[in-house]
Amino acid sequence: MCLLVDTSDAKVTLPSIISQNMVLQQQAKVNIWGKAAPNEKITLKASWTQKVYTTEADENGRWKMQIKTPKACTGQWLDIEGENQIHIPNILIGEVWLCTGQSNMEFPVAHNPKEKWKTGIIHEEKEMQDATFNEIRLFHVEHQLAPDGEKEDCQGEWRICNPENLKEFSAIGFIFGRKLYKTLNVPVGLIQSTWGGTHAESWTSMEVMKNNPLYEEVFQQFAPEKLTRQKDIPKVPATLWNGMIAPILGYTVKGNIWYQGESNSVRYEKYDQVFTHLIKDWRMRWGQPDMPFYFMQIAPQYKQPAGIREAQWKVWQHSKLKNIGMAVVTDACDSTDIHPRMKQQAGERFAAWALAKQYKQKTAYSGPAYKSMKVKGNQLILTFHYTNGGLTTPANEPVKGFYIAGNDQVFYPAKAEIEQNKVILTAPEVPEPIAARYGFGTFFRVNLYNGAGFPAVPFRTDSFELK
Repeated sequence: MCLLVDTSDAKVTLPSIISQNMVLQQQAKVNIWGKAAPNEKITLKASWTQKVYTTEADENGRWKMQIKTPKACTGQWLDIEGENQIHIPNILIGEVWLCTGQSNMEFPVAHNPKEKWKTGIIHEEKEMQDATFNEIRLFHVEHQLAPDGEKEDCQGEWRICNPENLKEFSAIGFIFGRKLYKTLNVPVGLIQSTWGGTHAESWTSMEVMKNNPLYEEVFQQFAPEKLTRQKDIPKVPATLWNGMIAPILGYTVKGNIWYQGESNSVRYEKYDQVFTHLIKDWRMRWGQPDMPFYFMQIAPQYKQPAGIREAQWKVWQHSKLKNIGMAVVTDACDSTDIHPRMKQQAGERFAAWALAKQYKQKTAYSGPAYKSMKVKGNQLILTFHYTNGGLTTPANEPVKGFYIAGNDQVFYPAKAEIEQNKVILTAPEVPEPIAARYGFGTFFRVNLYNGAGFPAVPFRTDSFELK
């Protein structure tokens, strides 16, 4: 692993993410950067091309260049030369994805008895039996706080995917990457940058937040001089952007999967704006304006209000951002544990979005999502997007989770009948219905799916003030 150091010794140095075992994005212009003596000439040679790339370090000793990569392949290398020479062996060319967010993305494959919440993925032993892949590589950005400004490098190294190296790696990231690898049959690189218990503002650059009233509350609450608890330090605005995103900024990727929001549930009414700003900023700073950004809707849990899931829905449906999508795990949750162990569904559903949208696979990628409502007498008739194969329930059991209300804004459990791609709702207490809700609460049991096996997205049709 090569770390950036002072350039006074005039040697070419590289950030830790540009190192042996790495995966470079195929058929792309990928960024390679580092430090050297000011104005030093840098030469780069790649095993897959006869072209020699050259550049010069700037007056501060920083240099950067873009090189073209071929189709997916293995056994590649790079030689970088200035005053010294660096040889980077065992490079793969394939598909590279970020895996970012808070604890549910950080949740590891293996049980870690030293940290109570890291209980490991369900069926851990079975999953580890299918965990050795020479052509899947893992880069885990180690925790690094940086409240005072952006860091140039981080601790981490590219590792080959095997049971030992997977123990502390993101379970969702692994399931996602394994699905891509088995489906596409190309090398896959996964970059994990996560920290549990952190809000989106920790992962947002200061450039976006400064002088914006949207963030005033967070700046006041988490000003470094006001913190009294050590656990709150990672919540200092921009500190994780500075320490754990800026050092890998620009490493060319296909896209990002994001699982975060639990720590923003106390300010859910602002989350759609906060998250939208984050996505736009990451894309701009990465130099990839259309970077795919797929995120997980927060799993039902007794402390997680409906408002945070609705805010995520708004980002997906109303932000007008392209190349985004929301996955749902209403059927892989735990009423009391904010870290459900059933990570297979989450990883597979992230993969479905990527496979369908980025890799043009003919596969379903979302469960039923509310489209429209019509009132007919005492009935509410709902229609949905993404009804692949029609609406259904497991074993054709009665539909659970729908409520309707009239002008009094009191919601009562509704009888729900599936009629082709529609759901018809009635309740004896509501002779003149005007609004419907589905899975709209903290923890709930729901069971509407489409024919492809994806669960319906929780929603409400009303805009009543939340209580």
